[in-house]
Amino acid sequence: MVSKITVERVARCPFSVAHDYAEDFLREIDQRGAEVRVRLRDFIPTRRGKLRRRVRIVFERRLDEGDPGRQHDSVALHWSAGTRFFPDFHGDLRLRIASVDETLLTLEGEYRPPLGPLGAAFDVLLGRRIARSTMSELVGRIAKAMERREAAYRAGTG
Repeated sequence: MVSKITVERVARCPFSVAHDYAEDFLREIDQRGAEVRVRLRDFIPTRRGKLRRRVRIVFERRLDEGDPGRQHDSVALHWSAGTRFFPDFHGDLRLRIASVDETLLTLEGEYRPPLGPLGAAFDVLLGRRIARSTMSELVGRIAKAMERREAAYRAGTG
């Protein structure tokens, strides 16, 4: 069984620089150690509010073969938590023009729930929500980094 999830977010950043900004952010988190965060308070009461797990994110820009129209690049992402209790993730980050000064980020990904039938049952009950939250958090961080970089550029400090 493979689970597929899509999340989207609009960033206040022109499409013309969006790929460069997104890749710079991914390069930066790769150098300092990537961390995938899950907001546990969305699922269970907790004091800290987040579960964090270090992961290794690998990415590359490539031609987006999933778009039959005009040719675009996408950023292929893969991450592994290095434990059999968390699934490996494979996905594509697609960037498209949302408006003159905005870019739509779409992360489409898939993973195979670990631990066989027990993991598949957990995925149906809670795992997909956790995966969607994790993906949404990552796309949000990418979008915010793009917006900060664009704001610094416009202010003449970036």
